[in-house]
Amino acid sequence: MTAPVDLDGGPLSIAELVRAARGGAEVRLTAAAAGRVERAHARLRELCASGTPIYGVTTGVGALERDRPGAGPSEEERQRALLRSHAAGVGAPMADDEVRAMMLARANTLAKGMSGVSPATLDRLLALVARGVTPVVPELGSVGASDLAPLAHVGLALVGEGRARHDGSELPAAEALARAGLAPARLTGRDGLALVNGLAQSAALGALAAHDALSLIELGEATAAMTLSAVGAPRDFLDERLAEAKGQSGQKDSARAMRRLLGDDIRRPAGGPLRAPLSLRYAPQVTGAARSALAFATAAVEAELGAAADNPLLLDDGSLCSNSATTGGQELAQALDLLAAAIVSLAVASERRAAALLDGSVLPLALRHPRARAGVDSGLLIAQYTAAALVAELRVRGGAAGAHSIPTCPGEDHVSMSALAARQARLAVERARTVVAIELLCACQGVDVAGAALSPPLALLHARVRARVPVWIEDRFLADDITGTLAALWP
Repeated sequence: MTAPVDLDGGPLSIAELVRAARGGAEVRLTAAAAGRVERAHARLRELCASGTPIYGVTTGVGALERDRPGAGPSEEERQRALLRSHAAGVGAPMADDEVRAMMLARANTLAKGMSGVSPATLDRLLALVARGVTPVVPELGSVGASDLAPLAHVGLALVGEGRARHDGSELPAAEALARAGLAPARLTGRDGLALVNGLAQSAALGALAAHDALSLIELGEATAAMTLSAVGAPRDFLDERLAEAKGQSGQKDSARAMRRLLGDDIRRPAGGPLRAPLSLRYAPQVTGAARSALAFATAAVEAELGAAADNPLLLDDGSLCSNSATTGGQELAQALDLLAAAIVSLAVASERRAAALLDGSVLPLALRHPRARAGVDSGLLIAQYTAAALVAELRVRGGAAGAHSIPTCPGEDHVSMSALAARQARLAVERARTVVAIELLCACQGVDVAGAALSPPLALLHARVRARVPVWIEDRFLADDITGTLAALWP
C-alpha cells in the first residue's frame, strides 16, 4: 500500500506530492496543522470584529482595493463573487493528476495557519481529493502573481459551481459533489481569497515536470550508452579522471552512470578512431547539466510547496500584514526556465545521435536490415524527421518565461509568469521523451544490425524495447514502433 502523506504546512517533497496526486496515497492533515488553522481563523474573526483594515475582507481586491463593501452582501456572497470573477481560465483542461497536485499544494500552504481560512473550507478541499472529485480547470490564465484563474476554478467547484470530474464522468460540480456524498462548501471570512492566492498551479506543474525529468535524464544516459555500443565509438571520454578534472558535479554523476551502464568498459577499441562525435562525447556533459538544472528546480519547487504564499498573512504574534509579497514566483519561474532549457539541450543532442545512427557513416544507411528489400524498404530514416520536428518545436517554444512580465492592473506592474515556466518545463519533458525514445529505437536497431555486444544493464533495456518492438526488417507502420518504444519506457 502507498504510505499516507501528512500535510502540516511545512516541507512537502515532490515525491510525497506525486505519491498523493498520482499514486492515490491517503492525505491527512496533522493535528498540529489543524490547531494552527483553527487559531488563525479565530484571530481573523477577532480582527474583523475590531474594525482592523484587512485587504480583501474590508476592501476590494487588486485595483479595486479602494472599494469598501456595503452592509448588504453577505460574506459568503462576496467570496463567491470573487471566485466567479477570477475563474477566467481558458484552454485545454488540466489533467486530473495535475489538478490534484495543485489542490494539495494549496492545501499545504493553508495548513501553515497564516491565511485565516476556515477549518471547514480546508477540510472540504482535502475531501475533494479523498472522494475523487476533480474540478475541471482550464490550464491557461495565470501570470504567476498568484495562480488566480486556475485556483478560482477549483474554488468554484468547492462551492458547487463550474464543472468537475467524478468516476470518469465530467459533470456540473454540484452533481459531482452530490455523487461523492459532499455538500457544497460555505465560505466565510476571506476563504475565497485564500483559495485563489499563491502559486499552487506553478508549483504543482513544476513538481510533476521535475519528477518526470529525472527518469528522462536517466534514460537519456542509458540511450546514449546504447548508441555508443551500436556505433562502437571510443569510450575513454568517460574516464573518471577526466570528469574529476572538469569538476562539474552533474557531469561527474552522468559519466559515472554511463560507466555503470557500459559495465565500466571504457577502453578505446584498437585501431578505431581517436574521437567520438561531440553528441556522444558530450553526452555526460549534456545530461549532467540537466541533472544540475533539475537539482536547482527541485529545490525551488519544494521551497514553494512549503511556502507561505498569500496576502494578507497572519503572523505568529497575532498581527496581520496586508502587504505580503509571498505570492510572486520569480525564483520558481527562473528555476523551471533553466530546467526546460536543459531538457531541450538533452533532446537536441539525442536527435543528433539518432541522425548519426542513420546516416550510413558507420552502420547501414537508414539502419536497413541485411534482409531489407532494395528499392522498397526505407528503414528508420523518417524517425529522425519526427525527432527533428519535435526539437524544432521545442526551440520555437523556448525562451525564459520569467523574463516576460506584463503589467496586469494598476499597482500590479510586475508578474513572474511562473505558471508559463512550469508549462514550458512540462512540454520540454513530454517532447524530449519522444525524441529520446526515437534515438533508443534506432540504437536498438543499430545494435541488432551490427551484432554489438551489450553489458547486462543495456541488454535488459534492449529486451524491454524488443518485447514490444521487433527488429525492423521490412517496412511497417513506423508510428507504432515509436509509440511502442515509449510504452516500453513509460508503461
